[in-house]
Amino acid sequence: MNQQSVTGEITTEVTASDRANIARLIEDYRLYEGVDFLASLEEMVAPSGNKPALLLHYQGDTLSGFAYLQHLRPDSEIEVFGMVHPDHRRKGVGTTLFEAARAVWRRRGASGLLLVCDGALSSGKAFASANRGEYRFSEHRMVLDPAHIKCPQSSQGQQIQLRRAEATEVPILAHLVSQAFGASEEAIQIWVKEAIAADNQHFYIGLLDGLPIGTLRTVSFGEKIDIVTFGVLPSYRGQGYGRQMLLAIVDLLLEERWSDIALDVETKNAHALGLYESCGFRTIRTCDYYQVIEGDPAHL
Repeated sequence: MNQQSVTGEITTEVTASDRANIARLIEDYRLYEGVDFLASLEEMVAPSGNKPALLLHYQGDTLSGFAYLQHLRPDSEIEVFGMVHPDHRRKGVGTTLFEAARAVWRRRGASGLLLVCDGALSSGKAFASANRGEYRFSEHRMVLDPAHIKCPQSSQGQQIQLRRAEATEVPILAHLVSQAFGASEEAIQIWVKEAIAADNQHFYIGLLDGLPIGTLRTVSFGEKIDIVTFGVLPSYRGQGYGRQMLLAIVDLLLEERWSDIALDVETKNAHALGLYESCGFRTIRTCDYYQVIEGDPAHL
């Protein structure tokens, strides 16, 4: 699908040529800003059903910018990761992409729209502020350093068994996720059914004496894998079961020879941050999230 704009053309169809152009733009961004873009090429071009995940802005044959839209669950907000080539900034490219992202937000009926910015860069913060973005929260991106895993002393309590979930266990997973994160179980069940069918995603269940008390999910892109949707039922928290689950999945992923294992954690969640650090994860960057408020954007 192509959409004409006053500053160029937006397309949502990604061809092999587009992939090459995106890769070059990501590299230009890295050289100019001195940091990697927040999302990988593999992640951005992964199949997403009939939902456009990438908005590409072209001026002639030149890719001047793009916006990656991440919509994790039906009841969740759409997260927008954007990039404009340094030579095309302050020419309306970012605004055009932002308006296209807002149109997708309205069309899908998502609960909100979040602009995701690298905490180390002032350009993203300025764009969010100019476009009525209100600061919501920040997250640390953490990667595993196996040399810093602090293995606990032998526990005298009950031990968690972590196993991969089957496609037939969607109702169990939906219950665990909805209870752990306070979400609608009906909406979560639809999302889990779709996610568990993806080749690059796996769900795991934490069992205590055969009883499901927690869950987590892994999502892989290329040689990288993320640990996400990690939660324990409220009544079982604070007893070390989350740590057991995390160490178990780390052991499994290391056995599978994943070289880049990562997760995200809200900066104010001191308990989770301490847990992840003790399990060998270290912070490599921080992302700021801005809630988009309806209104006319600035011309950037």
